[in-house]
Amino acid sequence: MALISQTEHSKIHQTPTHHNSGSRALKSAWAIAALLFAFLVIYPIFGGIVATNDDLKFIRGEDATKPLYENFRLAWLYATSFRPLELIVASFCDPVTLECWIVVPIQLLGVMTVVAGIVAMCKRVLPHSPIAAPLIVIWVLLSPSTMSSLWQMDTCSQTWSSALGLWCAILTWDAFVAVQRGEKIWKEMLVLFALAVLGMNIKETFYGWIGGIAIGWTIASVVCWRKDFRPSLRSALPLIPILIIPLIAVALRYKFGGLGAQTNLDSDITGRYQFSLGENLLINASVSMFGIFINGPLHLFTDEAASLLLRALCPLSGLAAGILLLSAIALRILHRDSKQEISLGPIFLAAGVCICSLVATLALGTVSDMYGFGANIGSGILLITSILILWEPIDGSDQKMFRALVYCSAATLCLTGVYGIASRTYQFSMTWQYTRILNEMVLTHIASLPPVAPDAQPVIFFFTDSCCTGHTFSQIMIPLNQSLGNDSVEAWLNRQYPKQKIIFLIGKPVVIRNGIDLLVDCDKLPKREDW
Repeated sequence: MALISQTEHSKIHQTPTHHNSGSRALKSAWAIAALLFAFLVIYPIFGGIVATNDDLKFIRGEDATKPLYENFRLAWLYATSFRPLELIVASFCDPVTLECWIVVPIQLLGVMTVVAGIVAMCKRVLPHSPIAAPLIVIWVLLSPSTMSSLWQMDTCSQTWSSALGLWCAILTWDAFVAVQRGEKIWKEMLVLFALAVLGMNIKETFYGWIGGIAIGWTIASVVCWRKDFRPSLRSALPLIPILIIPLIAVALRYKFGGLGAQTNLDSDITGRYQFSLGENLLINASVSMFGIFINGPLHLFTDEAASLLLRALCPLSGLAAGILLLSAIALRILHRDSKQEISLGPIFLAAGVCICSLVATLALGTVSDMYGFGANIGSGILLITSILILWEPIDGSDQKMFRALVYCSAATLCLTGVYGIASRTYQFSMTWQYTRILNEMVLTHIASLPPVAPDAQPVIFFFTDSCCTGHTFSQIMIPLNQSLGNDSVEAWLNRQYPKQKIIFLIGKPVVIRNGIDLLVDCDKLPKREDW
């Protein structure tokens, strides 16, 4: 009954502890969290965020000129994924300049919802450690997956999927505790119904949260079953909106929408979104765990052009995190009769639900770094709990040693995390810059073309080989021509100028017709550094 007793105790036991909320450390932690929050949310405006690469299919796709309602209908009937939020955001973006300012306020609201969820979760699992909430927020904001989600147009859906999933987990938690006390839970049921309806139409990763919540409920029910199985059965009511409603939506889409027989997943050449149950499960699970327990410049880890020192920062942060976790586990095993006001049952349950939100992506061909946003809340709960355990060890003679360990590990995680943010800021800024330069270059040349002759040959844009070289990592680091999304732009230009045939080619031609063709030499563009 640790879950119930922990929640009860958090309401009746308010005596000051060594982690009191008025401490200077608490204020400093919230100040740091606020600065990180402000930078991650606001900087894209000053950095010149534009729709780039994969996002361009929403802005310049064939359906971009259709009414929003029509795009909803087409997405429901023919697309493998139904994400209205992506379509709404795209409708506010400029298809000519590629400006996409609407991303910022939507991401702001989404991250605020996530932060509020972290605070609410900490009140339930770490009620006597108010500093835990800002520390977990800092960890999440330093995570590579958070930044990858916040600074791209279509991943507004990733942010809101995590926000709604987290609050579904919290409300299910409250409903479970309320049922064990004999209270009614109709209010929680109604809110869960609304969140489930929204979540299943945000992004498919929301189904990972459904799986995590179901696993968490099963574990909690098994623990409470020994005392009285009836409350455990009644506590299954919150699973109705969380499980049944999304399953109904899947069934409807399979029958009347894009999941039906007319959908062909084989069109995915890369196989990234192909589902299979094989070696990819182990690989994706390992990559996902690596991604949520480390920070730093993850995008440089596989970049052979970067220095070994920079590539080693991510494993170094993982080592620091591992030392914290293993040391806390060892200390807790040695002192089983610990009087610390930290109940590990609810902590493991909350962390497990968040980490299990990854289950929806494990069967994919490959996983993206941004899928860890939401699951990194779980890793944050475990790491911060480890810090709290080590900070006040039972044996006072070991206090200096363990606090020194905490200082060194925390400093390592903070330094690697801040460097990762700085490096990704530079890389994202360069990608946005390349997109703006190439887009303006192409549009300016099109505008300068002479009137189209009846027998005119196609206008050819030749991108030199230097435009398609370089390390690729998500949308953070991509080759220059990929930042412009040549396939999407070529089709869009031909629709914009139906009388003029336009072709994009890679490689330097033998002959260029002056005033007609254009050679895009990427060696002349600002160089992207590896750091």
